[in-house]
Amino acid sequence: MARALLTGFEPFGGSEINSSWEIAVRVGQLSPKGVVVETMQLPVSFKCAGEAIRKTLRENQPNVLVMLGQRGKGTSIDIERIAVNLMDSVNPDNDGCQPQEQAITADGEAAYFSNLPVKVLRDALLQKSILARVSNSAGLYVCNSTYYNALEEIQKHQLSTKAVFVHLPKIGADFPLAMLMEAVKTIIETVITIGKDEQIG
Repeated sequence: MARALLTGFEPFGGSEINSSWEIAVRVGQLSPKGVVVETMQLPVSFKCAGEAIRKTLRENQPNVLVMLGQRGKGTSIDIERIAVNLMDSVNPDNDGCQPQEQAITADGEAAYFSNLPVKVLRDALLQKSILARVSNSAGLYVCNSTYYNALEEIQKHQLSTKAVFVHLPKIGADFPLAMLMEAVKTIIETVITIGKDEQIG
């Protein structure tokens, strides 16, 4: 059976919760079809989140990695296509770090693309009447940095892990808890379905 790692972030910016972790921990308890899901909370830290995701990928090598983040003013579920090698933060992370136009990896690739078909994932949500889109910018905060670290680690060590980052809106009237849970569950199940042709698991 395929193994999936589902990550979310701790609260930040004075908030008591982070939608990404609230959803991750609940979906992890649902047992989506055909996959064993493990969850991991990441710190909102440029340095520590990147180190944590790299270490986990090397040691555990999950078949699937779905990283969740919260987009404060999100009006849709955003399937992120690309991570860029740049940190440029308006606000400090939870460690007080506020990089300005700094590379994530010195002399690293300018960007990495998800190794999953992001439009297929978007369409799987649209088919369930869940508002979703493909995004070409994961921002320049910890979400993008973590995504870049993950994709670089996969490329560097030739890992078979299929990875994607998904930005979620805050839990609310337009995107209730149940809808966001269904969306993430659908993404994982869709990745597993795609992977059957590529012998994931």
